[in-house]
Amino acid sequence: MEMEFPISVSTYYSRYQYGHLIFNGDSNPPLKNPKYSPTNSRIPPLPEKLSPIILELLRASPNKKKRKSRSSSGIVETNKGIFEAAVKKSSTAVTHRNKRVRKSSSWVKSRLLGKGAYGSVYLATSQDQKTERAIKTAEFSRASSLIDEGRILRRLQSAFVIRCYGNETVREGSERHYNLVLEYCSGQSIADLIEDNQGGLSEIDVKLFATDVVSGLRHVHDKNIIHCDIKPDNLLLAPVDHKMRSNGYLTKIADFGLAMEKGSTEYGNGSGHMRGTTRYMAPEIMRSGIVDYGVDIWAFGCTVLEMLTGSVVWGEHGNLGFDDWVNLIGHSDLIPCIPTWLSEEAQDFLKRCLVKEPGSRWEIDALTYHPFLNSEVLLLSHNGFVYD
Repeated sequence: MEMEFPISVSTYYSRYQYGHLIFNGDSNPPLKNPKYSPTNSRIPPLPEKLSPIILELLRASPNKKKRKSRSSSGIVETNKGIFEAAVKKSSTAVTHRNKRVRKSSSWVKSRLLGKGAYGSVYLATSQDQKTERAIKTAEFSRASSLIDEGRILRRLQSAFVIRCYGNETVREGSERHYNLVLEYCSGQSIADLIEDNQGGLSEIDVKLFATDVVSGLRHVHDKNIIHCDIKPDNLLLAPVDHKMRSNGYLTKIADFGLAMEKGSTEYGNGSGHMRGTTRYMAPEIMRSGIVDYGVDIWAFGCTVLEMLTGSVVWGEHGNLGFDDWVNLIGHSDLIPCIPTWLSEEAQDFLKRCLVKEPGSRWEIDALTYHPFLNSEVLLLSHNGFVYD
């Protein structure tokens, strides 16, 4: 069964023990090298905004002097209460930053575009019906991942990354909802295009799409951000004038719900993270939960391979359980099958992306100049779009 990880920053409940570690000067996850279970064998780091709040509450705790053992039930209950108080306080702070709760949204939802673990996406129009946007929404109590996604997207300004226009907190019935207002791409996704074109896309189209993604990833990585979930479903197509692009589309990287910022408290030392969609996860994630820029390169290579062949990556192995995925991707010598009927440039490009050892995998800057992408025609077609 294919799964998407992690349980993300919205699942605070399993992390309350981490507050006690912060108080004692240890900000690393208790288990640096988790087993393969995505939930029970590790306690991942906290969202950056919660750490100072927990520290403040721990210092003020009347039970401070009684903490002698991390495993005692009294400490667990104390830390649990502190953690719940921190989450409540954090939610209040976020509400304040997002101004007041609106009685109604500035946007009118029309149809559901997609639904995932962290929220739903709707096509919406402005009240004057002049503007279309994609509204990503979640109940406020479960919106931490969405709030983090908005914070990351506001740092990104590239024609090849989905654009964030802001956010709002609104009341719908008895619930508060957090809405992220995003650019709407009416051309659907690369996954839809692959499904509609059995046997693969033309190589010239794949070059155009891949060049867009490389340009977007270069900007994302320059901002110290790792996407962590590159796959065909998360590459959206925006229609453009055929004079600007022969295939009529511009590709944009979307869905930063699993993204991480290097140097953040959540990222820590880069280990102990299990995130992404299993089929596209890099070997180093499967082996030890290590996340760095190279995980995006591996997933991108899998995506380009799917575009060229029309077949899902690792499809020849059938449906696998998670332990089987770990053994296949993390511990075997196999890489996804690269057909010999592809052009030499395409084969070489894929081999540079799909390298088991992350230290030998090409980085995004090197891929930018690979001959599979770097032709005069491709460069000219990009000149009108780059504004990052």
